[in-house]
Amino acid sequence: MKRNKLIIIGLLSIFTLASCDEWLNVSPKTEIKSQDNFSSEQGYKDALTGVYLLMTDGSLYGRELTFGLSDVLAQYYTGIEGTSNSYYYPSLYNYDNEVSVSVINTIWLNMYNAIANVNELIANIETADESMFTGRNYNLIKGEAYGLRAFLHFDLLRLFAPSYAAQPNADAIPYIKLVSTKVTALSTVHEVLDKALNDLSIAETLLVIDPVINADESSFYDETYERDRFYKFNYYAVKLLQARIYLYMSNYEKASEAALEIINQSFFTWTPETEITTSDAGDRNYVFSEELVFALYDSDLNDSYSNYFTGKSGLYMQDENYEGLYELNKSGYYGDYRYTYLTTLLSSDNIRVSTKLKQPSGSTMAFLHRMPLMRISEAYYIAAECALQNSDIESAIGYLTTVRLQRNLPDDLSESLGSEEVQNEIYKEYAKEFMCEGQLFYYFKRLNATYIKVPSVTGGELTYSYVAPNYIFPIPDDEIEYGGRDNE
Repeated sequence: MKRNKLIIIGLLSIFTLASCDEWLNVSPKTEIKSQDNFSSEQGYKDALTGVYLLMTDGSLYGRELTFGLSDVLAQYYTGIEGTSNSYYYPSLYNYDNEVSVSVINTIWLNMYNAIANVNELIANIETADESMFTGRNYNLIKGEAYGLRAFLHFDLLRLFAPSYAAQPNADAIPYIKLVSTKVTALSTVHEVLDKALNDLSIAETLLVIDPVINADESSFYDETYERDRFYKFNYYAVKLLQARIYLYMSNYEKASEAALEIINQSFFTWTPETEITTSDAGDRNYVFSEELVFALYDSDLNDSYSNYFTGKSGLYMQDENYEGLYELNKSGYYGDYRYTYLTTLLSSDNIRVSTKLKQPSGSTMAFLHRMPLMRISEAYYIAAECALQNSDIESAIGYLTTVRLQRNLPDDLSESLGSEEVQNEIYKEYAKEFMCEGQLFYYFKRLNATYIKVPSVTGGELTYSYVAPNYIFPIPDDEIEYGGRDNE
């Protein structure tokens, strides 16, 4: 039986958007019933808000593609034992077990659900009367939609297709641009990336008016829509996604160029030390909010933390593995803010859990409900890897050191390190930085690594155990109610 060549995406939506609270009511039918939802600017705002809300679903970035399945695959959690644990089979890269199949199929379904709704918005705004929009909202809404379409497809590619390093011309996923019941052919890995970059080029052109570029809140025209740009797929989210994709393609020149735009901007900044080290845990900025280039507003984060990070029945790592991950055997490394303030030891169970998603109980609302998807530190890691590929070890170490000093690590990386040693330092930074954010698994896949590292400490020395990964999720046999395969 051949791998399917054609896939029908029948995720067609009914919009009933009277307000931002009444978001997308998705129906698996074969017709679009817009019901005049795009007859006003508010309809477009509500439709885009609905897409962001779809992305916070637990099957997507509300759990599985951040602290859940993605981090399970990266081997962050060493306490997954026994078949009764819903992550047991995925942690072994067994994607054929019925539990794994259910989770994977739902990711596929809901990602294309979000894409279908983005496509309906784009189809309507392309022919909309721009005069109905105030200020620069036409460009902002349209630019965000194109950026989101690229973002969602790229993550689907990273999950359901071979890596570019392994098989750039392999059949991958359908890149859906139209709202239609027609069969959509699979694109190759390379074609998906090219289409995503094309969408990002459109988004970039539209978002050159994004107020984040001036970093001056007084320039915001519409205080209700233009505020909190980190919750929207803003101009710098576009640039960081470009950097991710170009790095995925080993185009180091363009990846570096995009990453440097993030590094040289001034809207998103490093989190002040006082917000991290405050003795009042109720006012602690656990998520380093100022650094988030793109985040989702997730009202369920308090429940997520309580359900998954407060006991031995949840997601945890043995304390010795944490010691290895944060290299506590090295002088000065114990003070790493990501260890000291973003993890906690549950002494009753002798295990350690992440506190990154813990919701502070104080009065600082700015730290609440933020599910991190992109942060400025990633731009430094990308720039470091690009410099390394250009044999510029000094610059690579410089980019890493910038982040390390913000995390209270000593400036102790020697410029005499070799390329492999610097690449290992980049890996260690990914592992320390992106816990609960779903990025480490993609790091290993991008490099087509034979093994995924699980750190531990033996006799005071950092060691690793290894797990052989399977990087490719199987595309569902029956994608959706009105979808299927062509198995000829």
